[in-house]
Amino acid sequence: MQQQGQRRLLVLSGEPQWSASMVNQLTEQFQGDWLTVSAHVSGAIDPTKAVSLLGREFLHGVFDATKGLNAEALAILAGTLKAGSWLVMRVPAWSQWPELPDEDSLRWNETAGVISTPNFIRHIQQQILAFPEVVLWRQEIPFQLAQILPLPETAAWQMPDGKPTMSQQAILDELLQATQGVWVITAPRGRGKSALAGMLVRYWLGKCWLCAPAKITTAVIRRYSGCSDPVSPFWAVDNLLKYCRTKRGEQENQSDADWLLIDEAAAIPTPQLAELIRYFPRILLTSTVQGYEGTGRGFLLKLCAALPDCHIRELKTPMRWAENDPLEAWLDSALLFDDKQPADDTRLSTEKWHFHPIYQPEWLQNATLLRQFYGLLTSAHYRTSPLDLRRLMDGHGMTFLAAVARCSKHQPQLIGALWMVNEGGLSPTLAHEIWAGRRRPRGNLVAQSLAAHSGFPQAATLRSQRVSRIAVQAQYRRRGIAQHLIIQQCLEASKQKLDLISVSFGYTAALWALWQKCGFRLVRMGTHREASSGCYTAMAVLPLSEQGEHFAQSAQQRLSRDASGLESLLGFALPIEYESDGRLNASDWQELAGFAFAHRPLSASYFALQRLLLQSHLALPALRKHLQQQLSIEQCVSDLSLSGRKALLKHWREETAEALTSIDKMLANDWRDWVISYDPAAANHPHHPIDR
Repeated sequence: MQQQGQRRLLVLSGEPQWSASMVNQLTEQFQGDWLTVSAHVSGAIDPTKAVSLLGREFLHGVFDATKGLNAEALAILAGTLKAGSWLVMRVPAWSQWPELPDEDSLRWNETAGVISTPNFIRHIQQQILAFPEVVLWRQEIPFQLAQILPLPETAAWQMPDGKPTMSQQAILDELLQATQGVWVITAPRGRGKSALAGMLVRYWLGKCWLCAPAKITTAVIRRYSGCSDPVSPFWAVDNLLKYCRTKRGEQENQSDADWLLIDEAAAIPTPQLAELIRYFPRILLTSTVQGYEGTGRGFLLKLCAALPDCHIRELKTPMRWAENDPLEAWLDSALLFDDKQPADDTRLSTEKWHFHPIYQPEWLQNATLLRQFYGLLTSAHYRTSPLDLRRLMDGHGMTFLAAVARCSKHQPQLIGALWMVNEGGLSPTLAHEIWAGRRRPRGNLVAQSLAAHSGFPQAATLRSQRVSRIAVQAQYRRRGIAQHLIIQQCLEASKQKLDLISVSFGYTAALWALWQKCGFRLVRMGTHREASSGCYTAMAVLPLSEQGEHFAQSAQQRLSRDASGLESLLGFALPIEYESDGRLNASDWQELAGFAFAHRPLSASYFALQRLLLQSHLALPALRKHLQQQLSIEQCVSDLSLSGRKALLKHWREETAEALTSIDKMLANDWRDWVISYDPAAANHPHHPIDR
């Protein structure tokens, strides 16, 4: 296999003890690294930490899927294996596998507990059987290693000799002549992106600095550069940002390095990348964009598209293995990495669209539909990853709607996709505990956030659906298809007596215009940027019932009261009416009581606390130092001679309780009792005779 530059997949299906003993035999027979990824084998790499393997190379690997299949970890491990490697995948007994509980479901399923994942596992089984180069060894069927059929004869593979390939040389020539700008090299695994970065270090006459999610991932760059740390130092992302921020005020327009090379760039949050780019004259970013290494496709869709002097180059020819490698071909097919949408310029009239729901068992029955649906989501959304493929096929509470175009001369074509997730319907008691910060069960992303962060426990009790993904093929956009998908889903949701539809998205004016056009109302704005998009999180709802309408109005009113303060934090005006009433009302009392007597976070209570400080005549030094004087947490801790952050938070809560008591002792006690011992059978809130 090594002479041909090939790698292969061997699947061991049977009892865990049997497959473990077979692995022991293989490791004795074939010399190699035999890197193991498993959550249950001592000394192995945990699947959730497989990202640390990015940029490294090994000979032979073992992937343990006996109790769960982490698709991203499988892809990462496969990408590290050199030519001549076997990837041995341990799986349960073949007939039992689809119905067994899959521990990986704890990462992505919206409901609590481990579930079986029959659709995805049967899909993987189909893929294993569809590729003759894949070896399936089942415990119940007699088998010997000598029975493994050799691969068809191919031309001898030329192992990389350290010199640039033709495609690498062409890009290297451009880089060596660059005077400024951001250069982005993307490719699937094994194409020599890191090697090319190392060659740049070797041939560049000036200084190059290295940066990556972890130093160990730069091993390939080091090998091809021939340089040591002092010549081309490595920087951790946080340390480099800290250094650059310090230097910014000292030497304007002067950089310590000619090039900053960032390897595995998609594994670094987009806002950090965007900031680093500002400090260096030349930047080289290398990464795959298949979505399993971090922010994934957001790397291209968001960051690169917004840069004025950005040059994107692609490496297509494998270096670590030969063209048409059996393992890569299987993985691309099994995890749907080859997501190129079919090029079809046919313009169809709106009369030829139709919408129909998709149910999860259909993914197995119609492989073309699965590839079109997932491929469309991947091409349009920066977050889509193999984890989403697992949710798509087996996650509980999922609803799918397709927009399909029909033409007499063509097969039906998927032109739009909508993915909804059921949320809400929690008990009032659990919703209260979520609001109070004492519970945070799995799932219900928007419903829980509106309770925990926006201060509306009722949001978690309302029955709703969240828009998880929506996408339309490029040539059909701006024709109302997305809006029609939402309208169609609203009709179905109304039949099910749901209260509202929600959406969470990285806020941009253009994206908000789309949701507003669909009838959504903005109800929450976050104050921290998303790692994947670099945007602030926004949440919006489209009410469907009387209860949903009442909630939407209450949430909009609270957002209007906080809008002025939010604008100062975010740096842009919100597309809502501003309300300047600074008095404490019932909503503020509830929020402040949750902060004082429960565990609501400071960020959720921030604006109510600001209004409290304007109303209170007490000293409240801890609160005023941080919220009014804008002193850092570290400075507040020092000034108040406290032991740390926890002590400061305790001080803030005590001062809030003191301030509420000084305004109205009886009302403060009533709210404290309501917060601590909520009774769903009692009145909703303590009596609040007047706005204060």
